[in-house]
Amino acid sequence: MIGLKEKYKDYFKIGAAVSSRTIDTHKDLLVKHFNSITCENETKFVRLQAKENEYQFDHADRILKFAKDNNIVMRGHTFVWHNQTPGWVFEEATKDILLKRMKDHITCVGKRYEDDFFCWDVVNEAIEDKGDAVLRKSPWVDIIGEDFMDYAFQYAREILPNTELFYNDYNESSYPKRDKIYKAVKDMLDRGVPVDGLGLQCHWNVYSPSMDDFKRAIEQYAKLGLKIHVTEMDVSLFKFNDDTKLDKPSADLLKKQAAIYKEGFKILREYKDIVDNVTLWGVADDYTWLDHFPVRNRKNWPMLFDENHEPKEAFYAIMDF
Repeated sequence: MIGLKEKYKDYFKIGAAVSSRTIDTHKDLLVKHFNSITCENETKFVRLQAKENEYQFDHADRILKFAKDNNIVMRGHTFVWHNQTPGWVFEEATKDILLKRMKDHITCVGKRYEDDFFCWDVVNEAIEDKGDAVLRKSPWVDIIGEDFMDYAFQYAREILPNTELFYNDYNESSYPKRDKIYKAVKDMLDRGVPVDGLGLQCHWNVYSPSMDDFKRAIEQYAKLGLKIHVTEMDVSLFKFNDDTKLDKPSADLLKKQAAIYKEGFKILREYKDIVDNVTLWGVADDYTWLDHFPVRNRKNWPMLFDENHEPKEAFYAIMDF
């Protein structure tokens, strides 16, 4: 059986989110099918610097060694986020203090992996889903101000002159968030902020978004003239507000899932000139963050490979072209 990365070699790199555990437990799938990886958690702020100036690089370094040993490139994820940032970062912070903490973190981490990660999600999930507000309320906004992203990208560019710098977010196809993301990134570009790409997470389910909305979103984002990456794709079998539990997925749900993957990848192939990386948020159904979100301890089956690491209908659907 041909691997994903081989099938898509003329289109874009195929990535997966990994942990320091799954590079062992899912090694065979990773080596055969993927030529790009992202640390699921190991390069987030709290994992690297839980205490001020006490950096822990062991897990990230181990994943990097796996990538190098297997000729796999790495995406960096993420410098600035409202989640998984330790409390000390914001404690007794003035604007100047918080900017220094931001810059110091980006500098230390960026320099360490300067020649290893080809891109970084510099800012993650800063746009508000609901209401008229563009920016999500967070300590970054409260303390630094609405231009906090400008600083993050500028600091990242100073340290990483040759690395692609991305803004990354979810609900990327939904209106009005789609327009908010577009406007926020366009305004940064107009101000001369060094943004190179836009990361579309694509945490979907078998009911939404519509693929028409996804295509419209890509067409809108393409007007920015940036690279586009799909950064965290999975297709849940449940609506977001559904707390149903299943013992196993039905044939009908798996068919719907395959149809979503098929159409989504078809659209992405059409835009291969601007899309050069598509990353799945996991490898196989035995290990997925969706087993614990939004409903804790509910089994979900969002990936292309099942719990036994065998290809699913969704896998064959994206290979059939």
